[in-house]
Amino acid sequence: MRNLKVLLFDIIVLFVSCSALAVTDAKLKQVAMIDLPGDPGFSHVAVANGQVVITRPENNTVEIFSPVKRRVVARISQIDNPRGIAVNDAGGRVYIAMAGSNRIAVVRTSDWQVEKLISVLHTPEKLLWVAETKSLYVSSVRDRVLSVVDPEGGVEKATVEVNALPQDMIYDPRRHQLLVSLQDLNQVVALDFANTSRPNKIVETFKLAASEPTGIVLDEGRRRLYVAVRYAVLVLNADNGSELARIGAPGGTDTLVLDSADNLLYAAAGDGIVLAIDLARNKIDHELPTDVKGFSIAYDPSHKMLFFPGGREGRSKLVILRPVGIAAEPNAPQNAAGPATAPQTAMKK
Repeated sequence: MRNLKVLLFDIIVLFVSCSALAVTDAKLKQVAMIDLPGDPGFSHVAVANGQVVITRPENNTVEIFSPVKRRVVARISQIDNPRGIAVNDAGGRVYIAMAGSNRIAVVRTSDWQVEKLISVLHTPEKLLWVAETKSLYVSSVRDRVLSVVDPEGGVEKATVEVNALPQDMIYDPRRHQLLVSLQDLNQVVALDFANTSRPNKIVETFKLAASEPTGIVLDEGRRRLYVAVRYAVLVLNADNGSELARIGAPGGTDTLVLDSADNLLYAAAGDGIVLAIDLARNKIDHELPTDVKGFSIAYDPSHKMLFFPGGREGRSKLVILRPVGIAAEPNAPQNAAGPATAPQTAMKK
């Protein structure tokens, strides 16, 4: 009887282990490639209120794509050179950087109308909304500065000269710091805007043994910082910046998105390759060519869907991907076809 119990225990352990391995075996599958109106030329993409928000500098538009209807359902026109996107889901707002006019558009996600415009001193590129500080952080590659904006009051509160090319930003709630990758200095720096002894200054610098850092994401629970660099993704200790691992990646790997629940990191490269990185083993689990040229990617963790806009043969495309073997939540969007047309919303000057 004892041997039978041991055998049953071993079978259960083997079953659980195999199940765990199946979860991490996240092969990517392209489930759709949607034609979008207009010429190719995309900047950033994000998911807000269940919809995919895409900025298109070449067309001076922001397009809202429905994963359920599989078409563009709204379009905001007259957005002057739209770039970065920040999402405030709790507040029902999306913020869009308008690089052509040094302004930030505040858009309601209930009806996709521009609520107001906020003027900033420097040309905005990327945006980050932080609920803890109720602030919007803005990078300016052209002017080599960072700024802090109060979107509720509609004012720019502070500016920090970094004298470098700021790329991606992420907020560390445990340390109450903003982490920023500086591409030309091969660094990730920390800023503490609440530090009264060193207000609006760089308080810590992580020097990287790699070049051209761009995308960064933070796994807060595991205290790991992931940084896209030239031909690799670095795994850093989020508290002291020490390098823990280095994952080889195609050149041009830029945007990173994290699914901490499934221990996966997704990365997009400019040549159209999307990577699924298994963080338990710190290795690429799957590398999928998409046949489109793009560099920005967004992830809907509830439906386990990736959205990758790009161009192919002179036409605009939106590629939808899904990891195979990882279950989505109930009521995930199903395959639905429809014309890629949408009502126009002209931004009020």
